Amino acid sequence: MAGIVNVNVIYCALHQSKRHAKWMALGGVLPELLYSGIAIFGVEMVRTNHALFDKLKFAVVPIMIAMGIYFLFTKSDPDKIKEDTSKHSAFYKGVVLAMLNPQLITFWFGWLLIAYNFLEFGNYSFISPKITFILGTAVGAYITLRIFIYITVRNRERILNWMRFPINVLIGWILIGIGILQLGVILWK
Repeated sequence: MAGIVNVNVIYCALHQSKRHAKWMALGGVLPELLYSGIAIFGVEMVRTNHALFDKLKFAVVPIMIAMGIYFLFTKSDPDKIKEDTSKHSAFYKGVVLAMLNPQLITFWFGWLLIAYNFLEFGNYSFISPKITFILGTAVGAYITLRIFIYITVRNRERILNWMRFPINVLIGWILIGIGILQLGVILWK
């Protein structure tokens, strides 16, 4: 499923520049370090506190829907975006967007449940497997985002011609859909 950082990095690559998209991607992977660290060291505590866990899952819903509505009503003007956006603001936007995705904690927790079947996280000789796991999540996310940027920039005209309506509308609906999907998952359980 498209994550909020992924969607915004692609949007940035389409409507701003490759450089801005790279900065947003770099900012977007820093919270991976925090969230995978929380998953590896403390998600059991969060998981046993059902009220806190439910609040974290629910907090994502209004944020996604609000961002989706913002994109729906924002006109796409690439020249204005390029003038108003610095690489630093793209970086900070990436950090903020990724921080708004606490679902990464549960995502990495699920992967850790699988990894504990095959790896021994307690024994090591040089570098802790916990540290390499945390670093690997950020490096993997950055490589994935760089691939998205490459594909988007390489096929920019084809993508923009393919779209029958402005990309910000599509992104808005995707974000609203993710928020509604998350609400459905919460209510279904």
